[in-house]
Amino acid sequence: MPIPNVPKKIHSEALFRPADFLAYLGRVGVAASQRPAPDAVILSYQKSLFGHVLETYPCERARGYFGRFIHYVDLPDSPRAIAIAADFGVGAPAAAVMLEELIAWGVKDFVSMGLAGSLSEALPPGSLVVCDGAFRDEGTSHHYIEEDAQVCPDETLTGRLEDALKDARLSYAKGPTWTTDAIYRETPLEVKHFRERGALVVEMEAAALFAVAQYRGARIASCFSVSDTLAYLEWRPDFHAEPTVQGLETLFSCAVRALQ
Repeated sequence: MPIPNVPKKIHSEALFRPADFLAYLGRVGVAASQRPAPDAVILSYQKSLFGHVLETYPCERARGYFGRFIHYVDLPDSPRAIAIAADFGVGAPAAAVMLEELIAWGVKDFVSMGLAGSLSEALPPGSLVVCDGAFRDEGTSHHYIEEDAQVCPDETLTGRLEDALKDARLSYAKGPTWTTDAIYRETPLEVKHFRERGALVVEMEAAALFAVAQYRGARIASCFSVSDTLAYLEWRPDFHAEPTVQGLETLFSCAVRALQ
């Protein structure tokens, strides 16, 4: 059975859009926020990173609907308003909904950062990975663009992220990811298959985010801190190891510089 079940939907307009939802909220007295939309948002999935940002940077929580997710990051002398989005869930559907609503609000640039499982023996936990494409093994992206279309991040924004990593003299790998909805159904067959096609890591959001951004005309880059490995065809977790946690914190500081 193909996804979507009605492939012609790709060329059909949706019954309602994210902007319609935000307009509805306004009609019932729920403002998007009391502050204008930030210029850029960093999408975060790990509570440890969100806690680090709140402890390290002066932050102001948005008020209104986006107050559940958005904290403005106070960056002195920054020409752009930057915020972090957190606590909106994990996985392709949740990330896509958040991205859709933020784009409708007026946000232009995004960096998505999270943890990923390594498919390569050369990428142990704590390794930094900049994503340049995604293999679409989830469902959400197929509702936005054709089945055989490739999904990629914005080249310019990805380049700025790489420049920030280089300026900080940090080592990183660059390559595609395998995006799947089924975290507990990752098999040796799939690890071998996607590794042979060039995937460096596996995670749950990138393909959907790239598809939404391409469809809506937004700019997005994506990066990961390796938290576990499947490279030896067995699961070796290291989510709470210091290099894994520090990897996320390092990526955040580099993302801030890239978005400025």
